Amino acid sequence: MRSLPLTIVVVTVLIGNDLPRASAQVAASPRALEFRFTPTARAQIAIWIEKADGTFVKTIALTQATAFRGIGNRPGAYAMNSGFHWPYGRREGTLPVWAHRRAGMAGAKQFKRVIFQNRTSEGFASRTSEDSTPESYFCLAFMAPNAPLDAVSCASGFFSDKGRFIRDADVAKGYSEPLDSSRRPLDLVSLYPPRRDITRCSTSGCVDTPDTSLYNDHARDVMPDIDSVTMATPGGKMEQSLLFPVPDEWTNGNYVAWAEVNTEDDSNPSYRFETPKGDDWDSWAETFGYSYRGQPSVVFSVPVTVGTAGTYDTSQPSGYGSVTGFGTDGGAVHALDGTITNDPAGAPGSGADRFRLMPGKDYRLRVSVRGGDAMGGMGGMGGGSGAGGTAGSGPTDTCRTPPSVPGALAVAPSADAKHSHEWGHLHFLVPESAQQIHHYEVRVSKSPITADDPKTFEQGLPANAASLDSEELVVPTTGLPGSSTDVDFGQLQPRQTYWVGVRAVNGCAVYGPYAVGSFTTTAINFTKLSGCFVATAAFGSPLEPQVESLRRVRDAMRKESAVFAAATDLYYRSGPPAAALISRSDVARAVVRTLLGPIVEVAGAAQPVAADRRHARPAVPAGR
Repeated sequence: MRSLPLTIVVVTVLIGNDLPRASAQVAASPRALEFRFTPTARAQIAIWIEKADGTFVKTIALTQATAFRGIGNRPGAYAMNSGFHWPYGRREGTLPVWAHRRAGMAGAKQFKRVIFQNRTSEGFASRTSEDSTPESYFCLAFMAPNAPLDAVSCASGFFSDKGRFIRDADVAKGYSEPLDSSRRPLDLVSLYPPRRDITRCSTSGCVDTPDTSLYNDHARDVMPDIDSVTMATPGGKMEQSLLFPVPDEWTNGNYVAWAEVNTEDDSNPSYRFETPKGDDWDSWAETFGYSYRGQPSVVFSVPVTVGTAGTYDTSQPSGYGSVTGFGTDGGAVHALDGTITNDPAGAPGSGADRFRLMPGKDYRLRVSVRGGDAMGGMGGMGGGSGAGGTAGSGPTDTCRTPPSVPGALAVAPSADAKHSHEWGHLHFLVPESAQQIHHYEVRVSKSPITADDPKTFEQGLPANAASLDSEELVVPTTGLPGSSTDVDFGQLQPRQTYWVGVRAVNGCAVYGPYAVGSFTTTAINFTKLSGCFVATAAFGSPLEPQVESLRRVRDAMRKESAVFAAATDLYYRSGPPAAALISRSDVARAVVRTLLGPIVEVAGAAQPVAADRRHARPAVPAGR
């Protein structure tokens, strides 16, 4: 994906749950806002609009880790360690200014708080009873603190506690979570939605609570536009162009556009937090993952006048949010001071530079207002990803004409056998459009997307790129009508059927009808690493150095001893069931790591000898 000559990624945000049917002719709004910013990698972002008097009006965009994966409202104490795809720990300091202001607007409903279903402390990552089921997305980071964020691979199956809603009886008993040196009583309300990617298990003896089947509908009830505002996490250092059509019912006048941005583990001398310690934290919390907390969220604001064309921007944050996201100042905007890093050259992408101040740019956030009948003024809104054209530069009547449906849409597993279980391939023909196409909206769903129910399209998840990171899919818009567009997309699960919908959006924020296809991913093709099944389950990844040491010595010894080779073959047949049992027990993992410790030490010392005896490392056998 990164080899494509793209410099601008574009997102269109729809209003509420009401989408046009495929056959409808949609009139373009004569007013629109365009947001431009260049985020750092893995940024969590909220964008919203307020009136000039501070009245919250609408959420414009919310990245999916918060809106869909539920990182702000899930089991585990707020200070719990984190890691790549870490499943626990409510990160209430992620986007606290947005969260408090949304919750405080007139008539706003509140989210129910999620806690562990049956553990003695919200600081325990280890289960104290049978409360966990297979995990589709998150996993634990089985490595020492401060390990690289990308170093973890969820090689073996992981089981997690999906939690439950806290109840009146819990609050009455004084249920609390451990803080750094005290305890915090928990109430019934959370400022964030719960995770919405759970399908409750249906097998006999299922230990998921009935609450897990309610998470999705509850989030939509509290925040009806949550599907339409959810956006994939933008790629780092790629300029974003977010286009928002102003609803007809909004009056012209003065508003304020807000953007809040945060990244985990963005520490500096003023904000550096240690791993939790004490009786309320178990060994997993104290030994693995890392203290993800760092500098608090940074907030940008730009006053704008809707109805009058103009451009407004800022190069400095308006302030920063709370580290914890709760307490008396949980939603406050603190004036900038010397505690926040503001050094784009020495610390790019950190602190104030999470919206990057890029070369040739004099702003970190820019909001362009297009208004009245001057739709021609929409020229310069960006011609889509890498298009570089003047979207919306034509007369109003052509601006109002939606693009046609993408042609010959086909989806299939990726042709790369190593990734066909987690990547899909999208093909379609570029549709006709009176205005240049601004971007393509691609949505992926495990439930059918149907042509006669536009809500099924909206409720799909924005597609992610075919990469390890959860980043948005970028689809080029430079093709001529009728030409082919082909791109891989990722973050899928093995042997799962997906529906994929695609539609084009022009520079006036007018979207055309969507085309739909479906496909099923393959099983995992284990071709890269052979199976040290028990060791992988114990240490968490086939990439761990302990597992690699054992694998290398095994490969060398198989050649030296027929008895050892026969024993290894027997292990290949018995290893997977044993690994499955080990992966379900934190205690078993710890015991096996202890038992393997001396062997790993010997294997590490023997590696140079083994390498010398074989002179060159043999190819790793496939399919084991």
